Amino acid sequence: MNIFTICRQHLRHFRGSIWLAIIAMALQTSMTLLAPWPLKYVFDSILGTHALPQWMSNLLSQLFHLQPSNRVRLLSILIITMLVISLCAALFTYISSFLTSMIGQRVIYRLRQQVFDHLQHLSLSFHRQNKVGDLSARVTSDIQSIQDLVTSGLNTFFTSALNVLGVILIVAIIDWHFALLMLVAIPLLLFVAGSYRSRIRQASRQVRKVEGQVGATAQEKLNAIQVVQGFTNEDAEAHQFANQTRESLDAGIILSRLQSEMTPMVDLVGGIAVAAIVWLGARAALYGQLTPGYLLLFITYFRSTLSPIRQIAKLSSQFSKAEASAERIQQILEIESTVRDLPGARPAPRLAGAITFDHVSFAYTPGTPVLRDIAGEISPGMKVALVGMTGSGKSTLLSLIPRFHDPIEGRVLIDGIDLRQYTLQSLRQQISLVFQEPILFNGTIRDNIAYGRSGTSDAAILQAARDANAHDFIMRLPQGYATIIGERGGTLSGGQRQMIAIARALIRNTPILLLDEPTTGLDVESEALVMEALDRLMRGRTTIMIAHRLNTVERADLILVMQQGRIVESGTHASLAQSQSIYARWRAIQSRDAHNDAQVVSAFPRAENLPTIEVMG
Repeated sequence: MNIFTICRQHLRHFRGSIWLAIIAMALQTSMTLLAPWPLKYVFDSILGTHALPQWMSNLLSQLFHLQPSNRVRLLSILIITMLVISLCAALFTYISSFLTSMIGQRVIYRLRQQVFDHLQHLSLSFHRQNKVGDLSARVTSDIQSIQDLVTSGLNTFFTSALNVLGVILIVAIIDWHFALLMLVAIPLLLFVAGSYRSRIRQASRQVRKVEGQVGATAQEKLNAIQVVQGFTNEDAEAHQFANQTRESLDAGIILSRLQSEMTPMVDLVGGIAVAAIVWLGARAALYGQLTPGYLLLFITYFRSTLSPIRQIAKLSSQFSKAEASAERIQQILEIESTVRDLPGARPAPRLAGAITFDHVSFAYTPGTPVLRDIAGEISPGMKVALVGMTGSGKSTLLSLIPRFHDPIEGRVLIDGIDLRQYTLQSLRQQISLVFQEPILFNGTIRDNIAYGRSGTSDAAILQAARDANAHDFIMRLPQGYATIIGERGGTLSGGQRQMIAIARALIRNTPILLLDEPTTGLDVESEALVMEALDRLMRGRTTIMIAHRLNTVERADLILVMQQGRIVESGTHASLAQSQSIYARWRAIQSRDAHNDAQVVSAFPRAENLPTIEVMG
């Protein structure tokens, strides 16, 4: 993937700065090409006996009243000229370097924002199939590889290319024989450098791939450090990680070897060419066909091309890394979300909260349905509990309401309108979620509560915390609402994290609420506080909750029992508890405090032949 292809849409915003940078690079190259000339005249006209060109002699006479015989004054003028050229070269180098670096930084800033924004909007199915560490590497290290090239590499490439072309042009004007020699040597140098480029690019692609895998593994294991230590698998994980990083090491060594081979090969070819120029030039000078100053000029010019060619050769490695990174980034940018705004989608009005499942089926992979012909209606303000064994489809059914996934058959409607007719943002802004494992961010408690609604006031944050039973414990913290809670809220207990999550949902004030086992894993005291906060949160809202605890389920207006992607029973707690139902058997087990998985599973018979039940609110 061409670097300019991926950066083109961002580069067009800086056309003015780009042209200024090009002009500065051209002036910088001009100064570089002028630099050897004063030294040429020092050798020919001061140390030697060759007269100055007539036009130069006339110019110096008019400006400085210089007499041709005054060699000491001529030397001073030439030295001053060298210093002025060096000063101008330094100025133009600064301007071109600063402009290209600034443009590169701004382009990379926009590109990083584009990639991160694109990742944010890709569907959950994409994120479940890709490792977080690898995606993070694309946003960080892959972008960094492109940044290294754009901010400094492109300036080096263009100035080096202009310098080589300028040298060939000037030498051709002076003596075409030496220009022809350079025209033979320079492509040979470029060929030597280019012969390594494809191998370096392939090695760079392998390095980027392995580094992404290493980053993904490191993030996965560090996120699960409690499990690793709890099962005393530190040594095993370290050994596995060492094996994986060994692949990265091997790929890096191959890349380093290729880079190390390329530079001396370019220098060797350049040394041979310099020797040929010295031999031919010295012979021409001995026969009076060439002045020593011109010979020095040609040698200086050709040696000045070796550095740019060497830089271009080194850039091939940098370019290969950036090219491999650009391919990885473009792979992300070309992925379209499977869940997105459809043509003609409109902003949702304030929703009442009536939810309808119109014969909905869904599968994560073709041929393996997770939901099968779910049909039913939920009235506004109703509290619905989903009950069923693990893998029965409860969480999947819940995820269809905010359109984390779209059904493969049937429709989900809110207030009688297909969800897909609304824009995603306007739909999700009217849905609050509280998960089994609350997700908090590294920052203050105030920021985590305010995350539910941007621009909210401190008074609203305080009220939400009070309603969530979180205010008291927050005020006992060292900095109160300004306390930094760390990544994923690791400095808080499970109950405290859940209360913060409930406060975040409260401040959102949406008509629809989705709860995914919000009291799982809490102690008795924390569960009581969380349930009290949930009661306030559910008040006046259409609520669908996944629940395994009897005291949570009994609060529901409607209970749906799910098995293998179907609703196999529905009704109130009272009606289901009195019948010979799956729910009644589950309730009996719960009442006897038999909470082990085997007993819970035995309460749910296999349901291959059970009919689909339409649930009417």
